[in-house]
Amino acid sequence: MNWFGSRCINAWNLNRKQIRRQHFVEIGGLMDVNEEIVRAWLQLCKNRFTMDNITFKVYGPKGGSNYSNIDLLAVDARGRVFDYEVKWRSAASVSLNDHEWIEEELIGQLKRRERVKRIAEIIGKKVYKRVFVTTHQLFGKGIKKRQAIERIFLKRGIEVIYFEDIIPELIERVSIFGRYDSPILQTIRMLKYFDLVKVPE
Repeated sequence: MNWFGSRCINAWNLNRKQIRRQHFVEIGGLMDVNEEIVRAWLQLCKNRFTMDNITFKVYGPKGGSNYSNIDLLAVDARGRVFDYEVKWRSAASVSLNDHEWIEEELIGQLKRRERVKRIAEIIGKKVYKRVFVTTHQLFGKGIKKRQAIERIFLKRGIEVIYFEDIIPELIERVSIFGRYDSPILQTIRMLKYFDLVKVPE
């Protein structure tokens, strides 16, 4: 390899590292696949603009601090803003009697003052909607239990939606002839092309 080629490769590697560092500083890290699915659904099925992995600083009761993040913010064509918290669970399930844990660990994440302040820095004093995205498994396979937990969230102003509804809608919307930038949508397109995935009935 000549000198020019070597310099080009070194410059590219340096730039790539800088891009990665900048991404983690400004956005707060790469999205996990569950958040990617929700983002793809919001953009393709709901026609919403999105921001993801928005970091904010949190403070403990003893004065310590750490960082948390807003999984997704979205805005629709009417200008309505939505704050999404995404929790995929395939094994664990909450107890209906564990009210304190639901309030502190699930609802509390969407309600914490540092999160509210960070959103206000982005959208101003605009009213927004809170949405909790999870699986049937987390709230319970039985519909009565799920509905009881959903009512707890609704009383706190939070809508609950499920991957069991999101994923079939996303699969149905993806076309094998479509052009997509998202790896999630590209994967679904390929699986549909080979007839390896179907929309659940």
